[in-house]
Amino acid sequence: MKLVAAMIVRNELGRYLRPCVESLLTFCDEVRVYDDGSDDGSREWLQAQERVAVTATAGTHFFEHEGRARNAALRWAMKGAPTHLLAVDADEFVSDGQAVRAACDEDAGRGVWALGMQEVWKADAGNLWLRIDGGWRAQEAGIPILWRAPPARVAQTGAWQIPDRALACGREPLAVRRLGRPIRVPADVLHFGWANENDRARRYARYVEHDGGRFHRSQHLDSIMWPDRRVRLKRRHWPPGLDREAIIPKAAA
Repeated sequence: MKLVAAMIVRNELGRYLRPCVESLLTFCDEVRVYDDGSDDGSREWLQAQERVAVTATAGTHFFEHEGRARNAALRWAMKGAPTHLLAVDADEFVSDGQAVRAACDEDAGRGVWALGMQEVWKADAGNLWLRIDGGWRAQEAGIPILWRAPPARVAQTGAWQIPDRALACGREPLAVRRLGRPIRVPADVLHFGWANENDRARRYARYVEHDGGRFHRSQHLDSIMWPDRRVRLKRRHWPPGLDREAIIPKAAA
């Protein structure tokens, strides 16, 4: 078995890149990164890490056309000859990597697994605070971001392409969607993308510019900037093994 984590990175070195990659390498055999034009040292840092392979963008950037960028990242990940592939982002952490590893070890033929997705809105030394209102609710059924990789010759076919959408294309190829209901792994993906309050307005403006309600409901986008009194949060303990000292400064900066 070779479990490969695949991600797209653009100027993430000052955010969660270091603890994210370090966490992935505790249960993945390799991390393969598609660098989307970083100029902050992200690519250089990644190139210096063991069991990390990096390639630079050659064409459309993520926010110009997400589907094309994710397909380029998928092709790069497949060059690592994985038996299993985990699609993650550089601001996400898996709550139980060993459960992911065990799911691959116990592969019974279904070929696709789902992890829960939880939105971390705030973080302190004792707890994580998850957003649970509206479209931010945890996806308990999970999202299919872990699958058994096909042979190289099959991976080149159209069925193993991610939908050609400019945004909100998903992370899994069409062939994975056709495998039926995924097996739920007892682990969650903790997304820290909105946890830094000082960074929210900039990220919100970028999403509005590139989305404008075409792929995400305008109300959902607007809710990014809601004041605290309108937001519902649920407390969760930090999962064992995550380097909270490295993560919290980024979440609270």
